[in-house]
Amino acid sequence: MKKLVCDRCGLELTEPEDIGMAYDGQYAWEAAATARGIQPRGIIPCKHYIRCGGEVRIVADNGFFWWRRWTARLFSR
Repeated sequence: MKKLVCDRCGLELTEPEDIGMAYDGQYAWEAAATARGIQPRGIIPCKHYIRCGGEVRIVADNGFFWWRRWTARLFSR
């Protein structure tokens, strides 16, 4: 199962509709980012882009981000 995860804040998109809309907006995001002079890191910007500045990337369901969430929970106590 695919999921999309923000590389900064960890926001996860797992619904098929959300993933489909992300793929539809991929080319528009690449064009907008290139026009501003930045290299896009992900498919689309995070919905919290103004606050976190992250971009959404494709990861496998058992990707690296489980470790990131685990350490965040561990050290937030």
